[in-house]
Amino acid sequence: MGERYVQFLGSKPGIVVELLDDSNSPYLVRAENGFEFSISAEDFSHYYRPEGSPTPPRWRPFVTEPEKHLVDTAKISKVMETIRSFEERFQDFEKARAFVRDAVRIMGVDPKPDLRRVLNELTLAGWDQESLNEKELQRLTRIPGEIRSLLLSDTCAVIPLVTGLDAKEAQTEDKGTPLRKRPERIEAAQAKKAPATARRIGMKNAEMSVEGNILTVTVDLSKEFGPSKSGKTIIIASSEGNKSVPGRAEKIGLNVYKQPDKRAARGRRSTFKNVEMNVEGDSLTVQVDLSKELGPSKSGKTIIIASTEGNQLVLGREEKIGLNVYRKID
Repeated sequence: MGERYVQFLGSKPGIVVELLDDSNSPYLVRAENGFEFSISAEDFSHYYRPEGSPTPPRWRPFVTEPEKHLVDTAKISKVMETIRSFEERFQDFEKARAFVRDAVRIMGVDPKPDLRRVLNELTLAGWDQESLNEKELQRLTRIPGEIRSLLLSDTCAVIPLVTGLDAKEAQTEDKGTPLRKRPERIEAAQAKKAPATARRIGMKNAEMSVEGNILTVTVDLSKEFGPSKSGKTIIIASSEGNKSVPGRAEKIGLNVYKQPDKRAARGRRSTFKNVEMNVEGDSLTVQVDLSKELGPSKSGKTIIIASTEGNQLVLGREEKIGLNVYRKID
C-alpha cells in the first residue's frame, strides 16, 4: 500500500488519497472510494501533506478546522477580508484583528444588535469611539456564523505575517516526506541569491532593485506613454503583465496612470498593505518588504506579499497606482 496524504489546503479540503506512483509528474493517486486520478507534482506539493502530520508552519495561522488541521481557502479569505476592511482605519493588522474580535464578541449571536450599545462597550474596552461609527459596525452583523467563530478563535489569523521556518524546524518537517519541492525551502533558496542591481525587465518607465529583502520600484511621473486601449486613461508606467522580481521568486504587477477627464483629487495616503510610497518632485518610490506575507490568495495558489488593493491615488498627486506582489507556492 502506498503512503496516504491529506489535501489540507483548498476550497474543500480533507480528501485522503493513497500515493500510488510518484516516479514522474503527474503523480497517480487513489481516493478512499477507489477512484484513481492524476495530479501534477507541483499541485501535490502545494495542497497535500502526509496523513497524520501537522499543517505546514506557514499555513498554521490560517487553519480553519483545527481538529483536522485544514485550511479552507474560501473561509479564510472571508476572515482576512473582514479584518482588512478595518485595517485602513487602524493602520495596523493586529489592531484591526483585535478590534474585530472585541466587536464580534460584544455583539454575540444577536443578528440585530444595538450598535449604539456595542459602541459604548467598545469604548469601555479601550477603543476610541470617535474613530468608529455604526455604519462600519453594520458590516460585522452580516458575517456568517462559521466566520464569526473563526474571528473569535485564539489562533486563526492571529499571526498576520509569516516569514517561514528556522532551519531546525524545516529539517524536522522534511523528514520522511517524498515531495520534490517544499514551500519552506523558498526563503533559503532566496537567501543564497546575490542582491540584484536595478533592472527594468520589460517594464515601462519602472525600475526595480532589491537589497536584502527590500524591493524598491521607482517611476518618473513626468513621463507619459499615450492613452490606454480604452482611451480613458493616460499610461505613466506599467509592468505590462506580471514580471519576476530580480533574483527572487516573487512576481510583481504594476500600473501607474492618470485620468485627465476626472475631477482632480490628490492622494493622502503613503502606506498600503506592505507598500510604502514616497514622492519627491516627479519621482515616485515604492518599497515592499519581501520577507513579509499577507496570507493566501482566494485561489490558494499564491501567497500575497503586498498590495494596494486596487488602484489608489499616489501620495500628493493626481496619478493612480495599482500594485500587487505575490509568490507562487512552489
